[in-house]
Amino acid sequence: MNSGKPQSPRPPVGADSHDSVTAATRPRADDPRYQRVRGRLVEAIFELAGSRPAETVGVSELTSAAGVSRAAFYGHAASPAALLSDALIAELRPSLDVLAEQMSHPGVDYIGLWRQIYLTLLDHVRTHRAVYEVITARESAVSSALTTYFEEAATMYVMDIVDQIEGPPMTALWVVMAINQQAHNMLAVIRSWILTGLADPPETVVDTYLTLAPPWQLARPDDRGRISLHRALRGHDGVAR
Repeated sequence: MNSGKPQSPRPPVGADSHDSVTAATRPRADDPRYQRVRGRLVEAIFELAGSRPAETVGVSELTSAAGVSRAAFYGHAASPAALLSDALIAELRPSLDVLAEQMSHPGVDYIGLWRQIYLTLLDHVRTHRAVYEVITARESAVSSALTTYFEEAATMYVMDIVDQIEGPPMTALWVVMAINQQAHNMLAVIRSWILTGLADPPETVVDTYLTLAPPWQLARPDDRGRISLHRALRGHDGVAR
């Protein structure tokens, strides 16, 4: 029954001080309310960043779209661009980290793993096509954050392979060059697919990349699980499909 008194508007998610006590008594990652707020923010930034750079999205605009308070937002990220970067990387990391771990197994099919890495990446691009179209159109804080993450992932991949290479240890220059080469190749594959309108299926994109890949990336371990770069250089013209 209406008492005649004006009803107070429902505060945005994140404005209730009672929940700060709840959040303080359980790990943030396990706090259902924290996860609910984050889900709203991520959904909103994906929507907004699909039409313009995340760096141009204001905190007030984002929180309004997500229906959460500004105070709640700052518990998740320092800026909308940072939130977008974190969200994209959080979706990529589980799959790419598992593949990186498999790289450390002696005798593993490296070409097969590289194919899976790129197929995983391209599936993510297709899921968030509008966002990636904006990201790849210009250099930005988000593209820089993705490059940094790809360098981190590439470091794991390269170091796992270096451990299997026979002969003299690889030089620091070789390792750093291989890491940077791989990180920027990942971005190049994304940009190329976006620029061609995602017309080709991911499998064709990966096959095309592998015809351009550096020989060390196409290395095949021998029966001992060891890699010879001389063997990789001799066989780099043939790519397993």
